Amino acid sequence: MQCIAPKPTHTRLSNQARHSFPGLPHQVSEARRWAHQTLTGWGITVPDHFTLVVTELATNAIDHTHSAGENGRFTLRLALHTDHIRVTVRDAGPRQGRSPTRRTPNLSAQHGRGLALVDALTRAWGPLKIGTGVYAEVSL
Repeated sequence: MQCIAPKPTHTRLSNQARHSFPGLPHQVSEARRWAHQTLTGWGITVPDHFTLVVTELATNAIDHTHSAGENGRFTLRLALHTDHIRVTVRDAGPRQGRSPTRRTPNLSAQHGRGLALVDALTRAWGPLKIGTGVYAEVSL
């Protein structure tokens, strides 16, 4: 199943930041911590589910793209708009046969629910139109 969230809206951008991380599993928590600290530094109350969205997108960059590994990298970008935060995760391109697709896993599956969570917790999400990666918009 492909992205079914509504198309992103365009509102005024008031702040933005970006940071690159090594493509190692423990860097997901570093990305989450950086995102949280960036928003609080901007004086924003971090939405409850914001860090879960960052976690899922960063994890997917490591699990499903060439960003994985010691020499791989992914970049997290935060863009603060008047009514939402746009989170962008750029990666090194999908591994063979992989694409950002929301799936419905078996009930006993231990993986495969990340984009379903992102879809449920955001107002819009999808693959980037230029380059490789995914964006999600979290309402404030």
